[in-house]
Amino acid sequence: MLTFVMVLLLIIAILLICVVLVQPGKGDMISGLGTIGGQITNMFGSRKAMDLLTKITIGLAISMFVLVIFANKFLVGNHSENIVKPITEGVVVPTQPAPAPIQTTPPPAE
Repeated sequence: MLTFVMVLLLIIAILLICVVLVQPGKGDMISGLGTIGGQITNMFGSRKAMDLLTKITIGLAISMFVLVIFANKFLVGNHSENIVKPITEGVVVPTQPAPAPIQTTPPPAE
């Protein structure tokens, strides 16, 4: 199940990237990726295409958010026996400061 959700998240991420790249900037109406933006303008008109792409972007982002929360909450789980403990766990921290290093610089040559 986790593998299926991860593959679905990957597909949603790729679709989200493509939809965002096709969307127009604020200055130009639909010219995101050149010919693709022009074809979308011809199919729907510039205003409807922008509304459709915005709705698709919002839907993909929300679905990605929900799937990530679902996967983290229910699929990953709390398997405490599989958690690798850090090397420093259980090591006693010294209470005294470390001694200052002895400076061994040669005397200046004359």
